[in-house]
Amino acid sequence: MYRPSARLLSHACRVFLGSLCILALASLPAGADERTKIQPQWNLFSPQDDIKLGAQYSEEAEQQLPMLKDEKVNDYLNTLGKRLAQFAPGEKYPYEFKCVNVADVNAFALPGGRIYVFRGLIQAADNEAQLAGVLGHEISHVALRHGTSQVTKSIAPSVGVAVLSSVLGNNALGKLVTVAGAFSLNSLLLKYSRTDESEADILGVQIAHDAGYDPHALADFFTVLAEEEKKMGVPPEFFSNHPSPEHRVERVNEEIQKLGGRPANAKTDSAEFREIRRYLFSLPPAPRRIEVAETDPYGTANAGATPDAPSAKLQPFENDAVKLEFPSNWKSNGQGSAVTLYPEGGVARDERGNPELAYGAMVNRFEPRAGSTLESATDQLIASLRQSNPALEVHRRPEPMRLGGQRALSAYLLNDSPIKGKELIWLVATLRPDGVFYVVSVAPQADYDHYSKSFEATINSFHFRQ
Repeated sequence: MYRPSARLLSHACRVFLGSLCILALASLPAGADERTKIQPQWNLFSPQDDIKLGAQYSEEAEQQLPMLKDEKVNDYLNTLGKRLAQFAPGEKYPYEFKCVNVADVNAFALPGGRIYVFRGLIQAADNEAQLAGVLGHEISHVALRHGTSQVTKSIAPSVGVAVLSSVLGNNALGKLVTVAGAFSLNSLLLKYSRTDESEADILGVQIAHDAGYDPHALADFFTVLAEEEKKMGVPPEFFSNHPSPEHRVERVNEEIQKLGGRPANAKTDSAEFREIRRYLFSLPPAPRRIEVAETDPYGTANAGATPDAPSAKLQPFENDAVKLEFPSNWKSNGQGSAVTLYPEGGVARDERGNPELAYGAMVNRFEPRAGSTLESATDQLIASLRQSNPALEVHRRPEPMRLGGQRALSAYLLNDSPIKGKELIWLVATLRPDGVFYVVSVAPQADYDHYSKSFEATINSFHFRQ
């Protein structure tokens, strides 16, 4: 009886299993993964040029913008961003993510992998998947080399064949970077076409999908921004320098179908994202981008000298959340539920260059754990404030009072003042449907008595709009 050799059996098995694999692949649904293939456009620059240019322009960016310089926030962004960047095609750039202390909803990427995320974007995102979608979009601008591609399109027609040949010669890096240096940070390096934006949307969805996130979140975030535009009457800054291609949401959803839909066990949110978002809301409100353009929107140049005494005359303040009154010789800064009220020179800069309230009051919102009572939510808020202020201590335990006609708790805290000695903080918190609404009134402990009546007048004037 014929017995095939072990080698022939092994070969037969491989052929059989290979046939099974081919049949299995052939039997997959046509839309299992038919993702759109996107290639970088023609570019005079090399990936190494991108890295060098990005490093050069990052210095300019960080001089123009108030960087948050908060290790906790930047560590979170880098952990999330680098996990996503693993799924970006092409060159493996040294990606780095930093938070900008600006309230606008925006982000931008420099060539070579440096990505800046505005604080307002993190606070506006409903979940981590939405933030991941936007980061995937910005990573896509880097991976597809849109910044230097735009410069290439601008300089190629005008440099001429002879100059172009020279540029592509032995000293290509130095000459190209010199040519690109003629462009400012806010010119071609940050001006993308609608085609660029569409490509970044498509590849960003692919990156988020491959990283295990719900890819629908990017479309959801665009819808949130569109609704914000209708409400405010002006487009969010993200739309201002990310020109919106036609049928943006529809194209994103179409790509998700090509990917085979939402991946099994897709991730939507994380405890880390919720904690970072709560932490950011606990900090003094960030300025708007238009305010950053001013030389010194908080008047910090005068910090160190005691501000003028608060006026007994009050002025009104009103937004979508509250109506209140505060001293007529004070200023207001912020939007929504995050507002700072302060005298000239009442905001100082900490050692990281971030604004820190020394005299005045701050109105803000905090998201406690689901099902929290007012008492437990206030304890969570104090713990959150302590994270960004390690020297913070409770001076007087919370006691019942009223804020805007609602049950509230009042507590006094002590902290290191950014100007002198210790500061006394009066914290008043109430539980609202969308979280804890709270007011902190602060002054150096030695000066607090001179401000207490003004703080009380402001607290007593509170009226919730809804």
